[in-house]
Amino acid sequence: MKKLYVSFLAVMTAGTFHAQVKTVNAPRLEKKASFEVGSSSVAQKPSEIAKITTIWSDNFSVAANWTIASTGSNPEQWHIVNTPNVIPVSALSPFNSPTAANGFLFVNSDANNTVDMDGTPIITTATSGTIDCSAHSVVKLKYHHNFRWWHDTRGVSVSGDNGVTWHDYEMSNETSYSLPNQNSGNPEVTIIDVSQWCAGSSQVKVKFYYNDNDYWGWYWAVDDVELYVPEANDLKLNRIYWGSTGFWAERLAYYKVPASQVTEIEFSGIVENIGALDQQDAVFTVNAGTFSSSSAATPVLVGNVDTLACATTLTPGTATATISVSGTVAMGNNDGDATNNTLSNYAAVAVNPYVYARDNGTALNGSFNSGMGFEVGNIFDIFANTNIGAGSVHIHSAAEPGAEIYLKLYSIDPASGDFLYVDETGPYVLQNADIDAEVTLSFLGGNYSLNAGEAYLLVAGSNGDGGATNDLVVGTAGPAPAQTCFYYDMTDLTWYYTTSQPMVRMNFDPALGIKENNNTFGLEVAPNPAANATSVTFTVKNTSDAVINVIDMAGKVVATQTLSGINGTQAVEINTSALTSGMYTVNVSANGTSVSKKLAIRN
Repeated sequence: MKKLYVSFLAVMTAGTFHAQVKTVNAPRLEKKASFEVGSSSVAQKPSEIAKITTIWSDNFSVAANWTIASTGSNPEQWHIVNTPNVIPVSALSPFNSPTAANGFLFVNSDANNTVDMDGTPIITTATSGTIDCSAHSVVKLKYHHNFRWWHDTRGVSVSGDNGVTWHDYEMSNETSYSLPNQNSGNPEVTIIDVSQWCAGSSQVKVKFYYNDNDYWGWYWAVDDVELYVPEANDLKLNRIYWGSTGFWAERLAYYKVPASQVTEIEFSGIVENIGALDQQDAVFTVNAGTFSSSSAATPVLVGNVDTLACATTLTPGTATATISVSGTVAMGNNDGDATNNTLSNYAAVAVNPYVYARDNGTALNGSFNSGMGFEVGNIFDIFANTNIGAGSVHIHSAAEPGAEIYLKLYSIDPASGDFLYVDETGPYVLQNADIDAEVTLSFLGGNYSLNAGEAYLLVAGSNGDGGATNDLVVGTAGPAPAQTCFYYDMTDLTWYYTTSQPMVRMNFDPALGIKENNNTFGLEVAPNPAANATSVTFTVKNTSDAVINVIDMAGKVVATQTLSGINGTQAVEINTSALTSGMYTVNVSANGTSVSKKLAIRN
């Protein structure tokens, strides 16, 4: 199976890079902010009653309209095909552009290679004929497309001098790809203001380019391209930015809020001016149940995307209820296309007794480590003192029955930002009924106090099966803000952040916070994390021999002690000074019973 890379940032480093964190059925790709071109060179403004005027369009039904060129002899160059189900990713097939059945532009790196860097790169372009835009002072480019990214570069170029000079609008590349997910929409519709290069010119050309950079990349499908003069007045509401801000200093969206954590919710509208005229008085209004609030009237200039913040916040009641969130943008001028001004039922906030969730409940992809050990989960801000006794994780459909999993809770060191081990659940083996379902587990230590004004990290994890199967695959539910969801890779002992939202939830139900029966020895390991030494405390009720083993993540016993004929409470010091930093398991066996706890070592 092809490895899929997501951009991460190591917690203690400053630079971004592509880490080997794998995803399953990656969710839809949000349009990149840099698609939006800023100020344009415009000779004159159109009248305020101007309507959309199509200058030129092409639906790829006539192959002769395009000149296809490639570097080298690779057969997997641009082709014009009319089979929408040729898309090699099931989640994006068939291609759903308006005229896909009569032809579209298609290149498929996925069919070209079986390994990366095999020396057979794809570099291919498709160029239009010459287009006359001389009568127009504002020109926008629009096209429908469908793709999945993996180190391949794709983009569109325009020329205003018959192809002598080209100006690139890159969608993705192998070094600076910054989008949270790998799939586009189906179709994705991209609009670019190209007035700076094309307005007033009679020698305009359009070119689509694709380069797999010698990787085993994915593909790109393009259809229904046009150059047009936009409506004079046209605002678009791209999304609603909502959530609550706490210790982590990031507005986090909580789709399920326990009554103990109800706090104010902030709302903003992300508004784009896709018309031909600047707007001086854009207003965003949010409706959430019976609550309504608007932003101040704000200028949004041509081609710009601006955040319009509502003047007031919503603090829901503590009674169980579901609050639907919708929003709209308006302006003083009549909007030439009001169909893109409103987002209805954009989100729903469920106030409930115990569950705290950042995911919306729909698994669009999954996070895993190809059978090797890993942990992945979410930062949660705590707004009022409470106790946590359990958590839950949605198990993706690609997970393996028989995988042994756990949940683990970390606090945050306010000085260093380090994750500090707090508690974990006992191991749990996935059953068939757990696949594509939610699993709830209780912590070994019972209910643990969470402090108001602090943040905590809750993760789901597995020590893996050595790569024999997928093992644990944690469901993820679309994009998440950077540096708010974290992934620990046990193969390199490094924390990364992920921008796919893990479906890992807190649960404050006190009935779930009862210590698990499998800890029959009352096993405690402290300090944890440990540096030079840690104390293992346990109680044996019947005289017995006992064996204490410290086991690393590879399953190797790295320290052991045997106690003979003991009874009652024992406190045994384990020297850990010679052990490398990382995660270990402390296992105590006595009276035919074996109990384990995790131990973090930081030397």
